[in-house]
Amino acid sequence: MTMQMGHSMPSMRSTRSMRSWQSRAFSTALALLAASWFGQALAMDETAPQRRPVKVVAPDRLKIKTALGEALVPAYISCDVSKVQSNIKRAVIVVHGRLRDADKYFDLSMRAAKVSNALTDTLVIAPQMLINADTARHDLAPNVARWTSEGWLGGDVGKAPFAISSFEVLDGVIALLSDRTRFPNLERIVVAAHSGGAQFVQRYAVVGRADQVLTAAGLQPYADGSEVAAGKTNVMRVRYVVANPSSYVYFDSTRPKSVERCGEFDHWRYGLVAPVAYVRGDNNALEQRYLTRRVIYMAGGNDADPNHAALDKTCMAETQGANRLERGVNYFAHVQKRAKAQGVNLHHTRVEVPGVAHDADRMFNSVCGMSALFDTPGCELKLGDSFVAPSGTALSARNAAATATGSGTATATGSATAGVPGLVSTRHSQVKP
Repeated sequence: MTMQMGHSMPSMRSTRSMRSWQSRAFSTALALLAASWFGQALAMDETAPQRRPVKVVAPDRLKIKTALGEALVPAYISCDVSKVQSNIKRAVIVVHGRLRDADKYFDLSMRAAKVSNALTDTLVIAPQMLINADTARHDLAPNVARWTSEGWLGGDVGKAPFAISSFEVLDGVIALLSDRTRFPNLERIVVAAHSGGAQFVQRYAVVGRADQVLTAAGLQPYADGSEVAAGKTNVMRVRYVVANPSSYVYFDSTRPKSVERCGEFDHWRYGLVAPVAYVRGDNNALEQRYLTRRVIYMAGGNDADPNHAALDKTCMAETQGANRLERGVNYFAHVQKRAKAQGVNLHHTRVEVPGVAHDADRMFNSVCGMSALFDTPGCELKLGDSFVAPSGTALSARNAAATATGSGTATATGSATAGVPGLVSTRHSQVKP
């Protein structure tokens, strides 16, 4: 019995030790598994920063009216649009990139406007396309519009408050600008963007309803640079500035690279097959209209990294070229060919800014960038031309801002009073919209 007891006691201790070891081993394995998963999640998140919530939500609210109702879109606005702005002759709508950092794009655009001496006659509006993560993080009201992180780039419908296309945001901003009681002397609307935002703007230039919105307001839309017939009144010139996008919309099934293993190479956002619900009209009519719209493509001469973290690497984009610079060259050749086939004069220009990589600030604050946005002299952008800007033109606004004349800074955002059609301001209030 004693021997049995003697044998049984070590057995019990061994069992407890085994269980303890198993418990520790399980805990260790679980910890390692969790660490591995967390590390992978972080790595995945590093490659998709556009899915993280934004740090800053723009202070003002644009009221976007659609057939389904009204939605609010955050925005930065450089002057008080609740008042008559008789000095404003140019409006620049600047769209952020995938990170939805409208604050940064507003700031760099305001710096460029200051160096261009354009602040006194230019209104800058930077709308902010939010996603669910943003509205949840900042506890925004249910009627603030939001999309998926990829959907807004191509005009897809929103997640809330109803099925509003991101393209309808630009329609709404243009409707605001077409109000002659507020902007009696506005002559020109520029829609500009870089990177992911440039993908959005290029697609809008193809299918957007800016012309219809302006016509409905009693204005006559003209592609900027076109000759206006004598006697024409209420003319509104429109142009689009597309800088360093990852991809473009093609109008036929030809591509510079092989499409053999890419079944959806011609689908929206890369072609016109199966477009979003917003798109209306015959493809041929959309193409002719786009070729005669004023579009300025800007390319960084050093934006040629095929492994850039933010480069679209889907097979649909890869059929357009290896990197942004190459894709831009290929696309301009495409629209030149299509314009010739359609028998129309191409109203597009392509300019390459030497020494600049994927950098919105340096693109828009270059001499040609300021010319594209604010009509600054020093870079002649002729219709149909493709050229490399002189090497000394890639100047930064930061270097010149100290000596530039004009007033206003990137933080000089005007605010409007609540209840003004088209805009609700929350800049000076913590009350949610």
